[in-house]
Amino acid sequence: MKTMLSFSLLLILFFLAAPGFADDSYKVVFETMDCSGNTGFATVGPDEIYKVGNGDCSHPEHPGQKLKQLLVHDGSGSYTVYTLSQDEAKNVMLDVKEYMRARKGVLERSDSIIIGH
Repeated sequence: MKTMLSFSLLLILFFLAAPGFADDSYKVVFETMDCSGNTGFATVGPDEIYKVGNGDCSHPEHPGQKLKQLLVHDGSGSYTVYTLSQDEAKNVMLDVKEYMRARKGVLERSDSIIIGH
């Protein structure tokens, strides 16, 4: 019994000492695009995403379509801004919604405890 209690306390201390450990398991990957048409990829945790808003410029290949901006918490009280196409912004939103549904399902189906910080 003492061993089990010691192990449990050690496990709890490990999770408290390793900030972000639990949040690193799932990431949203998306394609970025700037106003010139240059592309790249970014990876963020779904809980870090703040919102999607309108960008400052149009899609280089589709001038009638505005690019979107994804605001992501950077951990210091500010945001990192990613520019992406409207289609990619929709994909990110769907991915986050799917993640949140899965997380809700875990809570509803079990006696699990999710520790957030």
